[in-house]
Amino acid sequence: MRAVLDTNVLISATLIRGGNEDRILRAWQRGAFELVLSRATLAELGRALFYEKLRRKRWVSEEEARLLLELLAAECILVPGKVAVKASRDPQDDMFLAAAVEGEAEYVVSGDKDLLSVGAYRGIEIVSPAGFVRILREAENG
Repeated sequence: MRAVLDTNVLISATLIRGGNEDRILRAWQRGAFELVLSRATLAELGRALFYEKLRRKRWVSEEEARLLLELLAAECILVPGKVAVKASRDPQDDMFLAAAVEGEAEYVVSGDKDLLSVGAYRGIEIVSPAGFVRILREAENG
């Protein structure tokens, strides 16, 4: 199973220990699914992860945040970002759908209402973090 995680999901994993987003990140680290990112989504995460207002609130240290970014870059399926998509009310969200199309992902996981309102795109389900935790649980339980 392949999934694209919106930046807000990855950021929330560093802010809320034990939350759905943290569970999703840990599931990826256990090999429960393959993570698809593009250069654009990885770059956005790199910027957002070190915003001053987020740095003060997250439970991971600066070093752990850097290591997370390096791990994501090294271990994800990194697509080149050559696919263009125009499907979301917010054009900034289209890069997640494009990464999913290019990386042949089954899911885009997001907490963004604009992206969630799309519902599905070209057979790719757009689900909330809670919804994806349920999907992972069902996959584990077979």
